[in-house]
Amino acid sequence: MNYSNNLQVYAPLLTFLRERDWTALIELFDRDDADEIEADISCSLLWLIPEPCWEDDPFDFLREYL
Repeated sequence: MNYSNNLQVYAPLLTFLRERDWTALIELFDRDDADEIEADISCSLLWLIPEPCWEDDPFDFLREYL
């Protein structure tokens, strides 16, 4: 579906959170071990593929063919 040409597409209505939803969210994020979880995630992210060097030209190997 081409949304740019279809002017009849509307965003869904926002629904309000119920009290039980707020309670579940508070329990999910209000933890005593949040700092430990954050440190574990940060440590795990360090083991992923290294961040690319933005100064390097990724197409430098093509220069000899151009």
